[in-house]
Parts: sequence; C-alpha cells; structure tokens
Amino acid sequence: MMALTPGDPVQIMVGEQSITPEQEAELRRGLGLDRPVVERFFLFVLNALRFDFGQSFYHGRPVADVIAERLPATIELSLVALIVALATAIPLGVLAAIRKNSVLDRVATVGSLLGCRCRGSGSASC
Repeated sequence: MMALTPGDPVQIMVGEQSITPEQEAELRRGLGLDRPVVERFFLFVLNALRFDFGQSFYHGRPVADVIAERLPATIELSLVALIVALATAIPLGVLAAIRKNSVLDRVATVGSLLGCRCRGSGSASC
C-alpha cells in the first residue's frame, strides 16, 4: 500500500526533522524500502502466513499486538450490531410476509432494498 500512496514514506516519517543521507538510507533499509515492490509484497505475504505483520509505524510496536488489543472490542461491537439487525429484520420480515402487499410489506421491502444500496458500492450484492 505504501508504494501506491503519494509521497516518500521515509520523508513522511521524518517530517520536519533533519537527518543525514546515511540515516535516511539506514531507515529505508530497516523498513525494507530499499527492496523492489514485488519482493516486499511477497515477503509481506510470507510473513503474514506466520502471523507476523511487522511493526506499526504509528504505535511503534508489533501490528499483531495492536490487532489483538483491539479485537475484543471489535468482536463485541460486531455482535451487538448483528443482534440489533436480526432483532429488527426478523420480526419485520415475518410481519411483511403475513401482511402481503400491505403498506408494512412495501415499507419493509423498500427499506431492505435501500439498506442494501446504502451499505455497498451500489452493487446488487444483497
């Protein structure tokens, strides 16, 4: 992803600090930015298969640790969203099926279609 973003990652990390060309070269080597993009990609994939996602530039510690720290809250939020969605969708679906061609049926149908359109990129993948 860094190869696709504009700007030089080393210059962005350094910011306004002045560093010598040797320090810049060492930082580039330490980050693996001195290697070709294809080689870096395959190294990332091989490391990811071992659950080694490298160091976080932002947090300055292993990415796996950052993910593990935030995973419980992410799972909790996802489960609550799923429960709320099911608690709303199932009763509305049953009522819409019981009262076929009623206003409730039409509102539930339009609502579900609009919900699918708003979540995705406009594709009919619902």
